[in-house]
Amino acid sequence: MMRLIIVFLCLQLSTAVADSTEALPDPLSLQQVMKMAEQPDYFTLVNAQSEIATSQSALELAESSLGFTAQLELQAAYVEASDIAFDQSSNDSSAVLRLVKPLYDFGRSDKKTQAANIEQQAWQANMSYVIAQRKIEMAKYFFEVILSDLKYAWDNEALATAYVRHDAVKDRYALSQISDLELLESESRYIDALHKRSVSEVAQRHSRATLAEVLNKPAQLPSNLVLPTLPFIQAEIPDYALLIDKILLKNPQIKLAEKQYNAAEKRLQAENNQLNPLLSAELEISEYARTKSSDDMRASLNLTMPLYENSSMKSRTSMARAILLKQRAKLLSLKSQVRKQALSLWQNVALLKTRHQQLQTTQDLRELNLDKKRTLYEMEVATDLGNSMVAISEIRYLRAKNEYALALAWMQLHLLASEMDVINATL
Repeated sequence: MMRLIIVFLCLQLSTAVADSTEALPDPLSLQQVMKMAEQPDYFTLVNAQSEIATSQSALELAESSLGFTAQLELQAAYVEASDIAFDQSSNDSSAVLRLVKPLYDFGRSDKKTQAANIEQQAWQANMSYVIAQRKIEMAKYFFEVILSDLKYAWDNEALATAYVRHDAVKDRYALSQISDLELLESESRYIDALHKRSVSEVAQRHSRATLAEVLNKPAQLPSNLVLPTLPFIQAEIPDYALLIDKILLKNPQIKLAEKQYNAAEKRLQAENNQLNPLLSAELEISEYARTKSSDDMRASLNLTMPLYENSSMKSRTSMARAILLKQRAKLLSLKSQVRKQALSLWQNVALLKTRHQQLQTTQDLRELNLDKKRTLYEMEVATDLGNSMVAISEIRYLRAKNEYALALAWMQLHLLASEMDVINATL
């Protein structure tokens, strides 16, 4: 059995190493990123697996309370036999094989097993929630990379415009057409634009490094990303009353807390049954070096009945009751947090959808204005084409930022309602 476990762990480790060294696709899409959410060696999943393993251990411990036990008792002894003893030998050694099987404790162990089983199933079900959480985290940092590229494009366009203008100012200064003050003001604006682009360039690398960490591939910075298609940008906002009812009924965190509360109830019931009798069967096989009147084999059915609730029993009951109250408080607090989070996300979705329409209108206006300025520039009537191009880069960044914030809000709402496919789910 141990050999099989070692082989299994080696296979898991080799799979994890292969996943971490496999090259990222280029270009990288959001769908490809989502498929990487179940990597077994990412710390949040490892932590979730540890909770499952801990609950499995607790279940095995609870089941063992009525388990079969066997022990061998060996005693090496030397005696000086009495003169009237029948057996005058000095070797008084013995070997006793004792087999004990608790049969029934009138519900106490059953309650503990039920509690452990409830928790184990709850932690197993929680794994899908952990994976969905990771998908949202991955999407967030995927969007950050795209936004950093759009911000760089905006600042780079602004720098190009500032450079052209500053170059023209220097020409006019050389002809003594402007003052030193005007030259310094122009240079200050150019340096400011240069600094902003430098900050954006740093942000590009930082966002890629952060995404690589989240993808569990810290040595591979993603280069090119595919602009994602987000199906729920235009989705209708559900009625809040219906939404909150669904969330409180299905929310994964609330369901986990409810299971933990149920398990705590079972454990309290088990501790309240400490004075219940214990029925057990015992088989004892003995071998003695000296001749004795003791039995070589004894089989018995024992009923043990506690008669007094001592301080230790009272302490265990009090502790179980305290844990139950703590779980109750946790459940109530979690429901309150989920309600507040759901309201905040629902309102945020509504505001971001309104902002989405506003930015769409603004972009249409700026694109028309750019066409007009480009025509005037070609006719040498206007020279502020650069401003319009900067404005287009700006609105593209603002629209993407709004859309991605809206997408993340939708994804979080889906997860609150236990819709684990956070990209394609509907409410």
